[in-house]
Amino acid sequence: MKNISIFLLVIGLVLASVTTAFATAPDVYVKNKEGVGDYLVDAKGMTLYWSKLDAPGGSTCKAQCLIQWPPFYKEAVLSSSPHIKSTDFGTIVRSDGKRQNTFRGYPLYYYTMDKKSGDTIGNELENVWFVMNPGLFKIVEDESSGRSKSIGTNESKVTN
Repeated sequence: MKNISIFLLVIGLVLASVTTAFATAPDVYVKNKEGVGDYLVDAKGMTLYWSKLDAPGGSTCKAQCLIQWPPFYKEAVLSSSPHIKSTDFGTIVRSDGKRQNTFRGYPLYYYTMDKKSGDTIGNELENVWFVMNPGLFKIVEDESSGRSKSIGTNESKVTN
């Protein structure tokens, strides 16, 4: 009986370890692609985008736009990169009442024409949609308020 109890305890500990490992698997990674540079992807390798029409903390994508550019949302975003931290991610409530994750304030989207891991078909589309390059979105301290704010919106690549 004692051997069975020890066996069950060991099995329980192994299952708890496996469950914890899966529960803490990162949701967002940084990938690099020639001609694109660094960009964020979800756990399945699908590219995450931002729109230059959006401002930090708000999304302008509605109706038909959301069909082509569905919002990225996870309850809690975990990352695995020295370039990004979980605190770089936030959540907004869209005008339709649904939640959407942000990166350093900017709403994140998928592009429906990206069909497989590593696709970046939406990058530079209409000079409005871009892969989310974490290196081009910096966090700085706002000296007037003492709060952190996001600066940079891939302006080095965006031309009006």
